[in-house]
Amino acid sequence: MHRESDHEEPRYLYATIADGLRAAINRGDYRATGRLPTNEELADRFGTSRSTVVKALDVLRDERLIETRRGSGTFVAPGLPGGAAPVEAAGEAIVSESVPAVLLGPSLNKAFEANEVTLDVYSMTTEVLANRVSDQAQRIQEGGTRPPARITARLMLPDTRAPLDVPTNVDDPDDPRPVQRLQGILFRSVSQIRQSLFDLQAKGLVPEVTVEVRVVSWIPDFKLYILNGNLALQGLYEITEHDVMWERTGEVMTIKDAIGLGSASLLHPYRADPGADSASGRLGFVGRAQKFFDSRWEHRAIEAEF
Repeated sequence: MHRESDHEEPRYLYATIADGLRAAINRGDYRATGRLPTNEELADRFGTSRSTVVKALDVLRDERLIETRRGSGTFVAPGLPGGAAPVEAAGEAIVSESVPAVLLGPSLNKAFEANEVTLDVYSMTTEVLANRVSDQAQRIQEGGTRPPARITARLMLPDTRAPLDVPTNVDDPDDPRPVQRLQGILFRSVSQIRQSLFDLQAKGLVPEVTVEVRVVSWIPDFKLYILNGNLALQGLYEITEHDVMWERTGEVMTIKDAIGLGSASLLHPYRADPGADSASGRLGFVGRAQKFFDSRWEHRAIEAEF
């Protein structure tokens, strides 16, 4: 039987397992039932003990990615791919905390049905976005939706060359590896987005595709997606400590990092009010978010090569 971690030392396994399950949740691997494999199944899959699996699950539980239901097992947290069904992003701006957050995927489904698609993104990374854009590209190629005439994406991300406050190694603040890890995540995600969209253009499905990337010298306090200029999705970040593995050596280090509050996949939706504009003095949240993005894009962000 193949085991995913035969090459790992046992003391590193909990971080490896946590990383693998976190990625699987974001990909939507458990969408069918929402239920994760049992502790025994995970222990067999990774070739380790149940106690190591429990430690890995504790990491994901602290990140609010999973929840354990007594007598039923471990499940993806509500609102995530495979968790409780998300609500549609509709109506006025969110004013009540009783309104659930939404997922990016269903919102992108609607956005990509427009003739002209615009994505303005301000984020720590674009890991979730990259996977969801790939889903949209596949949907278009398979004929699941009519191809748009134009796709324009502007990505505003942290500059890993700047002296960022996070991510940092808790035990060694001068350690460059956490920032190098972030740099790798950004490179892979941006490359995936570009490949997904430009493949549509290369195959003659979308005539015009533009992907621009600019960087800012700080870590975002929140992530912001503005879709087609009429829907804004916002998620807050919190600074927290968690364990990651440095892939080159297998060493586990505790880093201080910006993590999506509740989950990086959960977002609060705001839909533009047709009657709200700056001239009338009734500029709504979406309009203000667009002005926020445009001002930083033009005056603070600089062009970057990925």
